[in-house]
Amino acid sequence: MARERGFFWQRQAEAERLILKLLADFTSHNGSLALLADRLLHQASTRLLDWVDHLLLTDSPSGRRQIVELGFEAEAGDDDKIFCHAGALLPHIVLTDNAFGAEAGLALQVECVSDFLQANGFSAVIEGDPCSGYRRALLGVEKGVALLVVERRGSRELEPQVLSDSGLRDYLTALELWQGRPRNSDDEEAAWTETLRIAEQLAEQLGADRAAHVVCLGELRYWQSRNFVGRLQKSRQDTLGLGWANHDHHTFRSSRSNFSRLVALFSMLGFHCRERFYAGEEAGWGAQVMENPTAGLSLFLDVDLAPEEVRADFAREDLPEQEELGTIGLWCALHGDSIFEAGPHHLAARFDFKRLEKDLAGLGGEFMAPFSNFSYLKQAFSLAERWQPQSARVEKLAADGRISIAHGEKFLALGAVGSHLENIERNEGYKGFNKKNVSAIIQETDPRK
Repeated sequence: MARERGFFWQRQAEAERLILKLLADFTSHNGSLALLADRLLHQASTRLLDWVDHLLLTDSPSGRRQIVELGFEAEAGDDDKIFCHAGALLPHIVLTDNAFGAEAGLALQVECVSDFLQANGFSAVIEGDPCSGYRRALLGVEKGVALLVVERRGSRELEPQVLSDSGLRDYLTALELWQGRPRNSDDEEAAWTETLRIAEQLAEQLGADRAAHVVCLGELRYWQSRNFVGRLQKSRQDTLGLGWANHDHHTFRSSRSNFSRLVALFSMLGFHCRERFYAGEEAGWGAQVMENPTAGLSLFLDVDLAPEEVRADFAREDLPEQEELGTIGLWCALHGDSIFEAGPHHLAARFDFKRLEKDLAGLGGEFMAPFSNFSYLKQAFSLAERWQPQSARVEKLAADGRISIAHGEKFLALGAVGSHLENIERNEGYKGFNKKNVSAIIQETDPRK
């Protein structure tokens, strides 16, 4: 459902309190889960909550009343067994009758089940075909609490999926096709035509949700290849076979002339426009938040905006070029739009906020000062990766008077701000963002500073 400008996500403290109580109860009963929770914190700087896909609870009238009173709603078409909280970022709750021979349980989501089993020494049967939409493995049942690990590829199903030979071939071919598309091109129109053609082909062959997974996986890999701190943290998470299943959102930056096409591209992949994001008339930029809930993916699409454009649906209207480049426009002019040469501006993933900063500091991964530091939302960027812009781009910007000669010389000599890893910790189920302080960090990362 689209959420207009002026919509604010609410904190859902009581709903999260229930989830945390259940996790504590499960951990006290299941020794393997307790050990894993400790390793998640100390080896990956993450919290158990940030990896939970869904909880399993015994179905009962009192249990149903409790979760409904806390805002959980039954998903349509699932016999009132699967409950999600539309107003919060919290795991799903699945009501069962002694599933897996247990009274309760939980499923942790990782990128690849087999990687997780190998890294953690578990021997378990994997249900579901490789690269299918949903796979799982039962790690064991202790004192009535089942522990599962699952992987998802554009699906919210709860039953392991079968994938035909042609389906597997289509999936792998689609990923190669997206990763091999033209990013560096002197003919931007031709690059857009090809990119939209490939996205449409992927959506037709795989379905929009699975295509969204493929596109974001390819974009994440490209971002990681250009971001040291991202590679550093990924290596830590991979020691536990986790991958990036703790992702929060992917951020793409766009020039004004391309913004409506970027929104159209992701709409083709099953993303819907959520709230529009604008941090005051003085900010000079805005964003469209998009979400594909089936694929479990959220996007933050950034663009320069004039003060009067906050009142328009800037995601779907053509934005004429401005004479003066703002932070987003200059970044795109120096490096290319995120959908092409630059790649995503940052990946935000959920961590134990203070722990990640402390743990990475000793490994060469430094962070800027937090730009959100509330009890329910903490955010900080890693120090920027600096990229060397093409001299032709810098020279043209200077010749057109869009940057000063001094700034041009600085960019060529020292490089310009590129990408980040965002350290984000969410509490009380808070699903929104901090508008005022996001503007502060946008200004702080302007290449001219």
